[in-house]
Amino acid sequence: MVGIPRGLLYFHFQPLWATFFSHLGVAVRVSQPTDRRQLETAQGLTRTDLCLPVKVYLAHVAQLKDQVDWLLLPRITSVTPEAFMCPKILGLTDMIRSVFPQLPRLLDPRINVKPPTPVGIAEAFAWVGRHFTDSDELITGAWRAAQAAQAEFHRRLLIYPLDEALRLWDDAFPQRQTLFCSKPRYRVAVIGRSYVTFDDILSHNLLGLLKRYHIEVVTPELLPQNLKNAQHESLRKKVYWQLGKELVTAAMCYAKDTEIDGIINVATFGCGQDSFTTALVEYYVKQASTKPFLSLVFDEHGADGGLATRVEAFVDMMDQGKKTAETRGGWQGERDLRATAPCGSKTEVTENGMHLTIPHMGYLHLGFEKVFRSLGVNIYMPPRPNKEALMLGARYSPPGACLPFKLNLGNMIQALNHGVTDIMMPGGFGPCRFGYYSVIQEQILRDLGYRFRMGSADNPDSLRDQLATVRKIAGLNSKWDSYKIFLFILYRLALADLALNQALRLRPRETKKHATDRALERSLQIIDATRRFSDLWSARRRILQIFDAVPRERTRPVMRVGVVGEIFMVLESYANMNVEARLGEMGVEVHRGLWLSDWLNDRFRFLPFRRNQSRWALRQAAPYLYDPCGGESVKSVGKSAYFARKGLEGIVHLMPFSCMPELVAQTILARISSDFNIPTLTLTYDEHTSPGAMETRLEAFVDLVKWRARRVKATC
Repeated sequence: MVGIPRGLLYFHFQPLWATFFSHLGVAVRVSQPTDRRQLETAQGLTRTDLCLPVKVYLAHVAQLKDQVDWLLLPRITSVTPEAFMCPKILGLTDMIRSVFPQLPRLLDPRINVKPPTPVGIAEAFAWVGRHFTDSDELITGAWRAAQAAQAEFHRRLLIYPLDEALRLWDDAFPQRQTLFCSKPRYRVAVIGRSYVTFDDILSHNLLGLLKRYHIEVVTPELLPQNLKNAQHESLRKKVYWQLGKELVTAAMCYAKDTEIDGIINVATFGCGQDSFTTALVEYYVKQASTKPFLSLVFDEHGADGGLATRVEAFVDMMDQGKKTAETRGGWQGERDLRATAPCGSKTEVTENGMHLTIPHMGYLHLGFEKVFRSLGVNIYMPPRPNKEALMLGARYSPPGACLPFKLNLGNMIQALNHGVTDIMMPGGFGPCRFGYYSVIQEQILRDLGYRFRMGSADNPDSLRDQLATVRKIAGLNSKWDSYKIFLFILYRLALADLALNQALRLRPRETKKHATDRALERSLQIIDATRRFSDLWSARRRILQIFDAVPRERTRPVMRVGVVGEIFMVLESYANMNVEARLGEMGVEVHRGLWLSDWLNDRFRFLPFRRNQSRWALRQAAPYLYDPCGGESVKSVGKSAYFARKGLEGIVHLMPFSCMPELVAQTILARISSDFNIPTLTLTYDEHTSPGAMETRLEAFVDLVKWRARRVKATC
């Protein structure tokens, strides 16, 4: 018997899965619909800040795991070449393996249609089928039947609500009267993920509540795919999350539909992707129409009464809008979305000159600021991340945006207030939110009234794109000139990492307080003064001499702790509240798992004798994490496993609140901690994090590490 948890992608692929196994003669058991008991179970399965749908999915796994012979947990990276699944879905199978040490046999086929080695759904199902039969003919027949069932499911979705469309393949699906009304009072589009919207517990029965108000509900699933694709093509930058793309494009369609009276956006607390897709939905809806808009965020603590009050207020808004429309002769404010979206404009700044800024990330500015200035570039670097930048960024950022986004946005506002005309912000194409920072930030800044040009290198892994960016900024004449400048910048950053590593090694052993900090400051000044490649070699020699002169007690026993996490949080001392310096002052030698020069070298190979850290970390991460799921999650897991095997005494994991890839890593680190008997501490940061609370947790962690080390020594 094969078990299928009733959550997440079940709502998209259940007809495919159920039909395939049925034609193979394999029994299928789907977990029971979510109830309050499962909701309580979900809270105790993991102490991480995973979003509610993932926690509930774990509860469905807990319900099934002792009742079935096999558990279906596909590893789905992408089902279309241009989009990813959510990072938490990418890491779902490995998180489940970490949370539940005892599981039945897993059916975990990989599905990733992206080049260069695509593995499609057909290949994945063939792999699954061979676990039950050697007959290729039987597997092929089952696959064809499954395809036909999935096609029929999509056809039914254009006619019926998802719950009715799905009931043919799951008769245990909760019975509900149709969402359609013969004489509806209003038609409302509910924009949300199907695994939330159609789960009565997760959504607090939102659909039933709307039905009681005689409101006919439409959802993204009811729209033909070609309509949504057409809207997607109109975006300046494509939404690279598969499910998020469906939400944004559906909202764009319904915003311009004159038969839709209002729009409700449904999100879950702690969902990093929702923090951006909600901002996009709200932006495009308000750009296209004046329809009433309601944003709902669900978590396990919400009350049904509070939801009823908000829905009642929303209905009152539609009543008022209807009266106004009748007076004026129809909805006002319907307009062309593409013509008015300010984030698409590139011509608002007409000055010939360029006054450039780039947001901070650790000592990144040390690589390029003086270099660009020496080439005649008018560049302004805002102050290093500080309280003002954090307050500005937090004030205008979407709810749920991560701390790096907020600090970057605050830096941009500071720079624009200083007269900057051009902002350079790296981009990317997922699955982490970082690749979409520039789009949301530009949208926010233009709404605030700033006039500027936003430049974004959307492929930060491409040397060609980086050289073109350098050449454009510096006004260089040739590709070779831009290559030399870019290489010089990279080597300056590598030298800064050398100095920082020396400081981490010496700080717990210094005998003169802050001598290491002064040596680091002098070293960074020397790097900043370099003007040519030959200067780097003499600078390196002087830096080593400076650190060698730091008074220290060479034989002092120190604890060794690894620091891993999201790259911005590890590199930016203001964001992490100087955690590395604080550890050093507590007598801890920090082994950093992430360096900016390594991150850049993985992409541009300017340090040819240094290993590729990403590929190496993925090997180290086995058997805890087999598939990359965005950001630095692989390095967080791989380096933690490496540090544990190496015999370090503890691991500190740094992450911004709601960071999707690091939530995957955090969940898996609990298993590494248990297997290697090594203490781990996850520090989660946002604008509300208290330095005092962080200091207390860090002190308690160091005390635990030292106590365990003494106990091990006494035992030996």
